[in-house]
Amino acid sequence: MSTWRQAYSALPRPTLFGHRGSRTSAPENTLAAFRIAAADGADAIELDVRPSKDGELMVMHDPTLERTASDPRAVHALTVAELARVRVGGSERVPTLAETLTLCRELGLGLNVELKRDVPSRTRAVQSAARTLKRSAVGLPVIVSSFDPLMLLAFRVLAPAIPTALLVEPDSVARYRLDRAARYLGVAIHADQKLVGSEAVARWHAQGLRVAVWTVNDAATVTELCRIGVDGIISDNPAMARAAIDAVQGAGRSSSSSTP
Repeated sequence: MSTWRQAYSALPRPTLFGHRGSRTSAPENTLAAFRIAAADGADAIELDVRPSKDGELMVMHDPTLERTASDPRAVHALTVAELARVRVGGSERVPTLAETLTLCRELGLGLNVELKRDVPSRTRAVQSAARTLKRSAVGLPVIVSSFDPLMLLAFRVLAPAIPTALLVEPDSVARYRLDRAARYLGVAIHADQKLVGSEAVARWHAQGLRVAVWTVNDAATVTELCRIGVDGIISDNPAMARAAIDAVQGAGRSSSSSTP
């Protein structure tokens, strides 16, 4: 087993991913949001990457800076130096993937890197991700995900040792044979919570896939997902999700210790 797969396999179950960090406490996809996610009990963070004008992968969900920084410019039209002057949420800068990897190593965080498909060149984005992760993520619990099966396939060719996951939403069911595609493209399926129930989890587990669910922002749903055995929960509010997971696991330990 590769170093990356060993690290990923060692993540606790369910793994709690802070969705773009802790979005309820800091501007999304920033170093501040990632630090808070770690403090709130996240095991890992989920983040989005897209290339800058000079080819560096930046941590940003949207193709433009409009929503997060009130700046209409596109990420791909700006250099790393220009993006460093942008302030997300009025206070935080746009981090690179490389420096985020350094922070994750310092904090003991795993990470889920989502490759965005609405980029000028998907090929270059995949190449940059493979190059950066192979150079800077050795030994880190990392998984690469995407809604785009061709990007995942290309990434697996370039970096076969790094775990990958197919992101799926309800529309994915109509586009392709979901279970077969997920199994072929990675070690995990990251599914919209609308697609996840006990039967789906059992079926995916039988195929050897880990199951992570997004985006889960209420304690009752976290509790139910824990009870049906999902492997990962992706939440905007890691503090809430951590409390719910710990409550379920604590109840399970209490029940086991009271059994004669």
